[in-house]
Amino acid sequence: MNKLEKRKILNFLLKNTDQFSFSEIKRAKIFEKNKTYRYSQDKEISEIIIAYFFEQNIENLRSQSVKIKEIKSITLKIKNLLEYQLQHDFEKKQFLKKVFLFLITEKKFSQMLDYFFKASSMMWKIAGDTSDDINYYTKRIILSSVYSKIFIKMMSCSAYDQKDIIKDIDNSLDKVRKFNDFKSKLNLSNIFAGLKNFDFTSKKTGRGF
Repeated sequence: MNKLEKRKILNFLLKNTDQFSFSEIKRAKIFEKNKTYRYSQDKEISEIIIAYFFEQNIENLRSQSVKIKEIKSITLKIKNLLEYQLQHDFEKKQFLKKVFLFLITEKKFSQMLDYFFKASSMMWKIAGDTSDDINYYTKRIILSSVYSKIFIKMMSCSAYDQKDIIKDIDNSLDKVRKFNDFKSKLNLSNIFAGLKNFDFTSKKTGRGF
């Protein structure tokens, strides 16, 4: 399936979300007169389209690079990018519900996690992150955790509103900031130095903690 065909099918599905299911995708009208995929399995087609959707969803973040260029704070850049992505997801809520229902049914959990990680990685890249040590991974893991948590809440709660997105982002990033403040106050080198000098062979007993 070439890129043009993927785009055509995806655009149809996005416009007709209530008229198909990924488990029986070939019943969608776009396939009625198309004999190209006569011998293709529903699952196979669905996986290709979903992978393409994720790819486009992540690539779409690049459009925000100019808009956040003048923002000095990387934290604010991340906040803006996360808000943009979640607002974008909210607009496609019904379609995304079907996507994740299909992935859960097919036990494709790794594909879900991979999407959140890659989307988060793109956000950090656009924000100007240049870390190449362990921080490269911790930043992306933490952000993907924030993104996925709000995303799942948005998908599962029928009363969830677009205004809730900003509130949840602020609360989540505030918790991350407090954790980082706590972490930065820990002088790990002194802790490890103290452990190095500690006598682990001591037979002294006490009442514990």
